[in-house]
Amino acid sequence: MNELTMAYLWKNQEFSSKSLSLTNGDQVHILHPGIENRHAGADFQQAKIRINDLLWVGAVELHVRASDWNVHGHHTDQSYENVILHVVWEHDREISYVNEQQIPTFCLSTWVSQTAILNTTSGELACAAFFPSIAQATKQEMLDRCLEERLLEKQAHITTLLQATGYDWEETCYQSLAKSFGFSLNAEPMLRLAQNCPLKLILRYRDRPYAVEAALFGLAGLLEEPVHDAYQWELRREYIHLKKKHGWEANYLHITDWKLLRLRPSNFPSIRLAQFAEVVRSNCSLISLLLEMQDLKTLRQLFEIPTIDYWATHTHFGKTSSTHQTRLGQGAFESICMNTLIPLLFAYSTSKSTSIYAEKARRWLRELKAENNVITRKFTSLNTTLRHAGDSQAALQWHKNYCAKKRCLACAVGAEILTPT
Repeated sequence: MNELTMAYLWKNQEFSSKSLSLTNGDQVHILHPGIENRHAGADFQQAKIRINDLLWVGAVELHVRASDWNVHGHHTDQSYENVILHVVWEHDREISYVNEQQIPTFCLSTWVSQTAILNTTSGELACAAFFPSIAQATKQEMLDRCLEERLLEKQAHITTLLQATGYDWEETCYQSLAKSFGFSLNAEPMLRLAQNCPLKLILRYRDRPYAVEAALFGLAGLLEEPVHDAYQWELRREYIHLKKKHGWEANYLHITDWKLLRLRPSNFPSIRLAQFAEVVRSNCSLISLLLEMQDLKTLRQLFEIPTIDYWATHTHFGKTSSTHQTRLGQGAFESICMNTLIPLLFAYSTSKSTSIYAEKARRWLRELKAENNVITRKFTSLNTTLRHAGDSQAALQWHKNYCAKKRCLACAVGAEILTPT
């Protein structure tokens, strides 16, 4: 057994159908296994479980042996204090938090069958040997279906945010954009930050760049480190003033909420936060602009606003670096288009019962080039043509909802392979 196989079993909930329990006998219900995290921190984030009658939301850490918690140094790492469940294969000892309270432990080997273990596969598609022989028309049928599924999923997320903001489209756009600027690794803390630092506050100080950055960096918990230079000192002083003025009792986030491991400097939270601050501050009505824009080139100009000069030579406060580009890169812009701007158009089109914005969104997907990542390369290596971003987004959905879940009979390609001739 290894942690990679355990992660597969946990993510896909390959458990016995019996009532589950922890090692101490408490009843546990896994409502959501969480989002897999391949960077620093616990293995799964934003999991939801119910222990007896109490709902827990937080991180899940996986280990082959329970004692690996201490072997890996988690018992002295504050970033693991938000772990709500320790999933182990071998329960060789009790593990506790820093305050010596026992960590809820779930022994996976008790509930997983041998069949489920044998069904775990490598990173290849299960049908890889047959996939190239399937007609492109069948594959395109599946891509078209998966694109619709993906758009509906993203649209549903936008609708959830819209309801939470009281159907305020500008605030919804602002929060969605914040999450997108966090990209996959820091999306969740960026969204939490935007929800606690509303758009109206940013617009109130739009003529004072220092105030906007002070509010965002301060509430993000990124001004708590020792002061290194004059710029950081100015931001902290401004934040203290704003904190008192607006009655903020504490930071909404802590520096440990942000991930840095394996990130390129251009993706550091401080850089992305500075870029986000300038884009929002300079465009007071983003949803209106999004609805009016007809071509991606014009839309791109809204995101080409450079950060404050300080960030051209810094990636963290007090840490100088060689001069680098402070504007949002083309790849990052295209990612924001696919994950936020285009779904916003679809959601708005549905909300207003008009097809005009959905048609524009589809056209933009066709104009964006196909993504090149580990998932899309699996399909292209098997003679599948991905013509544009619409197809690559569909491929991601296809892999997530069909291949990874072994739903071969629900897949057009899988059904053709498995149906007797």
